[in-house]
Amino acid sequence: MKLRILLVAALSAGLAASAAVASPPPGKGKPSTTGDGCKPKVTVVLKGTVTAASTSSLSMDVTRSNRWGRAYVVAAQPTIVSVDEKTKVRRKGNKTPAAGLVNGDRVLVQARVCKADLAEEATPDLTAARIVAHPAKLNASARPTSFSTGEASGKGGDSTAGGAGAAPPAPRPTTGT
Repeated sequence: MKLRILLVAALSAGLAASAAVASPPPGKGKPSTTGDGCKPKVTVVLKGTVTAASTSSLSMDVTRSNRWGRAYVVAAQPTIVSVDEKTKVRRKGNKTPAAGLVNGDRVLVQARVCKADLAEEATPDLTAARIVAHPAKLNASARPTSFSTGEASGKGGDSTAGGAGAAPPAPRPTTGT
């Protein structure tokens, strides 16, 4: 009798253990840590300048990034970022196609990638979720230093009003009480 009880207990413990280690059905259970549908995903943010742009990709020199994109800053330049139909591209605040970006534009690129794929300074291929672009800054020599007339500043009137040679305003009189 004791042998039967011991045999039944061992058999039920074996069945419970096999059910605990069985793999879940497809589509259920924990997601993978790499590849499509991985979790957790992180956002890689890259800043730099455009070197070439087309409808399907963007080539850029990366100068700055968030902590997840540090490997892209030290990697060989230019960095190529894929663009798809879901990528939101804006230039000067307006929607534009990726091919509408101009060489030299300053860009901020946001892309989602698996956290595990970034291990050990790896640089996996990126597909941009959002691209924000602004025209290149003017050179210091091309910037106007000052206006010679008040008309250029929109004030109208004589040429000394607000110009470089204008006298400082007279002090205000104080009233004694």
